[in-house]
Amino acid sequence: MITESHYNTGEAEINYAVTDNYGSPIVLLHGTANRWQTFQPFISDLSSRWKVYAPDFRGHGRSEHTSQYGFGYYLDDTVRFLKEVVEEPAVLFGHSLGGRIATKIAAEHSELVRAIILGDSSLNEPTPSDRMGKTFKELIKIIEDNKTYQKIYKFLQKMNTDDFDSVYGLNRAKNLNLLDPDMLRSIADNGLNLNSPGNHFYGYHPKEHLKNIKCPVMILQAEHGMLSVEEVQYALDTLPEVYHVKLIGVPHEFLYKPSEPLLKALNAFLEAIKD
Repeated sequence: MITESHYNTGEAEINYAVTDNYGSPIVLLHGTANRWQTFQPFISDLSSRWKVYAPDFRGHGRSEHTSQYGFGYYLDDTVRFLKEVVEEPAVLFGHSLGGRIATKIAAEHSELVRAIILGDSSLNEPTPSDRMGKTFKELIKIIEDNKTYQKIYKFLQKMNTDDFDSVYGLNRAKNLNLLDPDMLRSIADNGLNLNSPGNHFYGYHPKEHLKNIKCPVMILQAEHGMLSVEEVQYALDTLPEVYHVKLIGVPHEFLYKPSEPLLKALNAFLEAIKD
């Protein structure tokens, strides 16, 4: 059974899902503009062997909307969550933004981490860019012009008439409806300044982080996703225990529709590292 609860980090009230079983913990960390429900297709299977925690980052899902957003804030919230809620070393399974958070925590707080699973998460050194800013400004307009998830859904449907996926569309619409537009503004406004705490990659240096990671790592690469061959090869050459699975024919947002190869890869890795 999955229930939702809240934890106050001292800066933000964080909503999280947790299973009611006993077992070693696995913590699921979602990507930008998503929420814990992104992992819902996996939770029943995972909870047969693991105690599952799945927080919403601040400004996402049902977590508190705050005045401060950026990679460092999500990182600090997650570290506190691991220390004060989970209270023992956990497997961190992060998708996209969540994978970047998992990477840095594994490098800098090894005592909190048993292993990490990176779901198509960038391992490239960040550079100043307004690319994401342009994309997220469009999302801000969609959210503010369409006040309910039903209206957002209809807008997305209209924009993608030829290949619209109603399941993904409904999930996306609800995620956007709950999202704080100011979180997206932080990305748009700070994209060219890597030294700003509001930057979406502030303090993230994957090549340095990977050198300090000692725990087992699984890299899930979407064929049509964000990871390049060079990024994956650097990780394979650097990490002491790393496993790489390329998911054929899937996009970056692959979690809402888990494939058999993905489930087999997850189960094999988790069983290998289990006591």
